[in-house]
Amino acid sequence: MAIKNLPDIQLHLFICNGGSCCKNGAEETTNIIRSTIKKMGAFANVHTTKTLCNGRCDDAPVVIVMPQGNWYKFILPQYAEEFTAKLLNNDTIPQQFKLYAYGDELANSASIPRDNQ
Repeated sequence: MAIKNLPDIQLHLFICNGGSCCKNGAEETTNIIRSTIKKMGAFANVHTTKTLCNGRCDDAPVVIVMPQGNWYKFILPQYAEEFTAKLLNNDTIPQQFKLYAYGDELANSASIPRDNQ
């Protein structure tokens, strides 16, 4: 495994791989996010960490982006590549995926249709 130069890290993605997230494809989502980061040449600047449960099972799979403190929901495998590309290009992430941002008063509880249910 490559050793990262920590001062170069601009984003840290925490990708939930707890039980509910894995049932909804989190392992594949994690692999797609990581491959997209490499494909876009951002490996030196973006770090990813697989976590266990982040406590938002109804929103699975969940990705937390630091240092911004943005939480994203329903990052299913079919959305993972586009989500990652938008994130790395500082494009607007569709509102349906926003769960919470530090400072918000409420979490976004709206749901999206899931192809695998």
